[in-house]
Amino acid sequence: MIKTIAFGRYELDTWYHSPYPEEYARLGRLYMCEFCLKYMKSQTILRRHMAKCVWKHPPGDEIYRKGSISVFEVDGKKNKIYCQNLCLLAKLFLDHKTLYYDVEPFLFYVMTEADNTGCHLIGYFSKVSNNYMESAV
Repeated sequence: MIKTIAFGRYELDTWYHSPYPEEYARLGRLYMCEFCLKYMKSQTILRRHMAKCVWKHPPGDEIYRKGSISVFEVDGKKNKIYCQNLCLLAKLFLDHKTLYYDVEPFLFYVMTEADNTGCHLIGYFSKVSNNYMESAV
């Protein structure tokens, strides 16, 4: 079971199980890119990834900014892997979270704080997309 995650400049103790693929779920520590949210098995792999990763903010549209704080609207249909990884990360800290993989009907609102290295994740919430509701009627 994942006990800690290396995320940006932080090492965080996890609180709950999250349904990562088995080869990752059995690790004691998971390494994550704080920008694209890709998860990796080792610090070496993370370092190599960070040298090549071009992401410096969440995908989607920046819909709010005040000072260094921004909110990005991320469509689960257009950015499925990012949103799935966001949900898997959140599940490590939320006991009753049930959304992991079926992210297409949702919009995610991701809050970040920017510095000279990029936009760092603060938190998020999600809601069912109006477009999904219209197509479901």
